[in-house]
Amino acid sequence: MKNSFKKIISILLITAFFVMTAYYLDVGSMMDEIRSLASNSVALFLILISYFSAFLARGIAWQIYLKGKATLKTCMYGLFYSLLLNHLLPVKAGDFARVGILKAREPHITVHEAFNSVVVLRLLDTAILFGMAMAGLAFLELPVNGMLFVWLMAAGAGLSVVVYFKFRVFFNKHIIIMKSAISGWKGMAILALTLASWIMEAAVIYGVVMNGGSSFGFIQAIWVNSITVAGQIFQITPGGIASYEAVMVFALGAAGIAGEKAYTAAVITHGLKYVFSFIVGGIALAAYPVPIHLLKKWTKERGNES
Repeated sequence: MKNSFKKIISILLITAFFVMTAYYLDVGSMMDEIRSLASNSVALFLILISYFSAFLARGIAWQIYLKGKATLKTCMYGLFYSLLLNHLLPVKAGDFARVGILKAREPHITVHEAFNSVVVLRLLDTAILFGMAMAGLAFLELPVNGMLFVWLMAAGAGLSVVVYFKFRVFFNKHIIIMKSAISGWKGMAILALTLASWIMEAAVIYGVVMNGGSSFGFIQAIWVNSITVAGQIFQITPGGIASYEAVMVFALGAAGIAGEKAYTAAVITHGLKYVFSFIVGGIALAAYPVPIHLLKKWTKERGNES
């Protein structure tokens, strides 16, 4: 039932993207904006360095969670391999490669510790993204009915309760490790770094929209980014192609960006993220090569063996 619901939503989003393409695609205008961004070296540098900094913050947070048992280099390799695979595969299998990379480079870390660290930090990512999305609906002046916010909060709370009780044994097992890993200042640092990472990632869409000449606030960019990334739970195409753009166009539209501008910004933003994933993923692959068969094994077996 869960997979069927996900596929239905995904197909609807992909269909919406094709409809948007028919209505809003202006190849000439899009190429003009791409050339404009490419020629604005300062803006492009700031966009890319902000995006890189977002992953650096996540890498440091991961290292802190592991109590320094892994090097920052290992954490960054894991994140970049994960990013690359998530942009090449139709499912988010990159996190399983994170576990595999961690175990391969840091054999003193147990399977349970490695898997727990990825699960908990992903749950933290999700909680922060949905929190920012809900905060935007509550406090930004968006053309959204107030009752929608109430229903979304109720649905989120209800879903959280159902998921917890359904997987209670799983959560209780990981909570024991989590309590030890995020106690005191370490927990505050992990939370701050994770929150900062998503704020820095919002600089990508902010820079693209501003370069396109639209009026757009950075707080709005944070909200749009949180809605878009959270929407990728419905990913069924490599990198969430089509569904990513569809969700971002809806979010940008709610933030007041005209349809054609929103469509162009969404495509360029996703394109930049693809280019970035291939660059850093390629660097990670060259610096720490992993055989294809081992990557397949990790993604299929959830990194349980190295």
